Amino acid sequence: MNVFLNYRPAHYVCAKTCKYVSYSVINPKTNKFSGKKIKLNFIKSARERREYAEKLCLKINKQLADGFNPFLAQNPDLKLIRLSAAILDFLKKKRRELELRTICDATYTDYQQQLRAFAAYLQNDIYLHELSESQIVDFLDNMFIEKKVTAYTRNHYLLTIRVFLRFCVQKNYIQTNPAANISNEKNGQKRREIIPDETLKEIFKYLEANGQDFYLLACWLLYACFIRPSEICGLKISNINFQNQTIFIPAEISKNKKSQVVTIPQNVADFILRLRVWTYPQDYYIVGKDYRPSAKKITEKNLRSFWLKLRKILQFSEKYQFYSLKDTGITRMLNILNIAEVRDQARHSNISITDVYTDRSKSNGNERIKTLNFELRN
Repeated sequence: MNVFLNYRPAHYVCAKTCKYVSYSVINPKTNKFSGKKIKLNFIKSARERREYAEKLCLKINKQLADGFNPFLAQNPDLKLIRLSAAILDFLKKKRRELELRTICDATYTDYQQQLRAFAAYLQNDIYLHELSESQIVDFLDNMFIEKKVTAYTRNHYLLTIRVFLRFCVQKNYIQTNPAANISNEKNGQKRREIIPDETLKEIFKYLEANGQDFYLLACWLLYACFIRPSEICGLKISNINFQNQTIFIPAEISKNKKSQVVTIPQNVADFILRLRVWTYPQDYYIVGKDYRPSAKKITEKNLRSFWLKLRKILQFSEKYQFYSLKDTGITRMLNILNIAEVRDQARHSNISITDVYTDRSKSNGNERIKTLNFELRN
């Protein structure tokens, strides 16, 4: 008894100019057999290519036996690519975005380091369509449980993987994003803390005494002007308006990609004048190479690295990070100005973001409420 099959099994074809897996199925539109080819020329090793072809044939034939028909599938022609090659494609695109300043140096570096760590954990350079949700979860668990990174860092890795795999879906490397349904870990309290007055004075005094005036200026810009480290690295002498006592932050270096102005407090303005910043070429970076005005730019990693050296020398807590200067400055300014004024100086989109930076660790209560007569009216 002949059994009619609506497909012809997959088999490996090793032609002189092209190596591929071929199979045929009934096309519902024509009711005739139509062939499908999956080219394998990108696999240079003949042995690896044949091994892969054999596995692929088994997989396709099982799918065909189960009723699979690529002419009915949503996305039958996914491009076969290894994880390492897909990561290179992704980083190439992000490199171009970095050149156009639509992403910052730190974001590009994070993409590089985190995806390489992910690929190294998987060990085998798998084909991208073989990547599963469980493999991603295992990697994240390894980071969080074994390497003891914070929930914030673990979630940052997940975000990077999601962005990468979203790119791969768009490139037709995979049909769905296997990281889409993975949940974030709940964040505990921020590791950064407000820097006490005495510690802050000690840091600033040390910098001034050791001739690090422009690194000290970077600290002031973060502490009093709330200019982010990546933005500080991109600021030039021409961005300072000495007459208006302001700093212009161009869209190309701003985190939110908007050109904005911040006000320089009087003591910081006096310090800038004392450094005779205006005597340097206008196109010099304010804090450039060797932490002084220069035509050569540094990165926020340089700023953080110097901070780590300071921490080692002065022996202050690791909870006092470079970015803690901004937390501390916002908290102190909220004691002087209203929250709307601080929001504008910090260039936050709304007051709730500014409020996140405030310190609620004090348990002494509100002195003004203590003296409030809040009796019911007669």
